[in-house]
Amino acid sequence: MRTSTIRIVVQQLPRAGFDEHRSYEACDPIASELDDKAAVKARVNADSMTLTVEVNTDQLLDAATTLRELGLI
Repeated sequence: MRTSTIRIVVQQLPRAGFDEHRSYEACDPIASELDDKAAVKARVNADSMTLTVEVNTDQLLDAATTLRELGLI
């Protein structure tokens, strides 16, 4: 299985209703939204600068569309 990675700067989090200073709190809700809206299984991790979203490459377009709808990209 091939995976693709989407990196999102934490400064984008307030656009989706999350606190950029608590980026780790956004991981589970974002993964749930990807699963619920687009049936995309994603691994979402955070550090102090970025959120990293790992998805199956076959689901990359669906993941990007959902992240765009959330206001993250």
